Amino acid sequence: FGPTTKVIVDYYYKKDPNLRGLEREHAQRALIIDRWKQEGMTKDDIGYISDADETFTRDFLRAMQVCLVPEFEFHNHCELPLVRAHSATFEGSFKCLTSKWKRTPSLVIGECIDKIGDDTKHPKPERSWNTIGWMKDGWTRKGNFSFILNTTIPPTIINNNKEINRYNTTKNVLSTQYYPLLNAADFRRFYGHTYRKSGFHFHNFFSSIAALRFKYNTYGHPVGNAQNEMLPVENIHVDVKAMISCVMDRPFSNPKFRVLKDGMDFSNRKKPAVYQYKEYVDARHREIYNEILIDESKRIKTRQLDLKVNTSK
Repeated sequence: FGPTTKVIVDYYYKKDPNLRGLEREHAQRALIIDRWKQEGMTKDDIGYISDADETFTRDFLRAMQVCLVPEFEFHNHCELPLVRAHSATFEGSFKCLTSKWKRTPSLVIGECIDKIGDDTKHPKPERSWNTIGWMKDGWTRKGNFSFILNTTIPPTIINNNKEINRYNTTKNVLSTQYYPLLNAADFRRFYGHTYRKSGFHFHNFFSSIAALRFKYNTYGHPVGNAQNEMLPVENIHVDVKAMISCVMDRPFSNPKFRVLKDGMDFSNRKKPAVYQYKEYVDARHREIYNEILIDESKRIKTRQLDLKVNTSK
């Protein structure tokens, strides 16, 4: 932690046509744990996996290092070893805060991470996505660990305070007090305790609309025609539409979330440190504003060209 921390950068490349959608992302993330093991990660280290646009607050990360964290100290043999952020979401600009909260990134204690913890004590779970994805529900708290325990655990208050107990039958496959170790896909999916106001999600903060289009055309759940410049960028995804409406000061209506662009309320949110630098915040907003204008001008020019061609016939 700090300027002397060793940093490793690695690349995942596997041209495998059988890896589709999120399966490729799971394969990419699996490389992270391989590198942790290679670099000597121990059971007392904390595993932190996030997308590039997600982060815990600095203070929260420091607290995880020095405080007594129940999920790391009293997880009951990896029954509940995961900590989740409660991240305020910005779309494309620091001036475009939304009403959405995201429950990523995540932290897991090394003792409960696959290939780091003791796999001789913990059962090996069934997994989705050709064994490299997250655990199937019967191996998780969401499924009451029904594939592991002799008796069904009482339902737990999860998923927006709704009781979930879909697995009422007992499957006596295993009889053990140890729970499965988490792989990289489980960091996203596995049940964990969420710590409020502990993170940020800076979504779609690209330097150009071309880069944003490339992302949506190539990421884990792609939009196939995203790089077609004749497709209005706001039609790619509702999150992009929210960004466009905020930056260009246009109407936006969606039943799931709002854009809080004017007089943003941070009373129940942590404020990013970047707000100390108003010049930078303003410059970023202007940058994406100009990029949107450039992207939209391409379609205007094309329409004008079509008009000339049609009138010349």
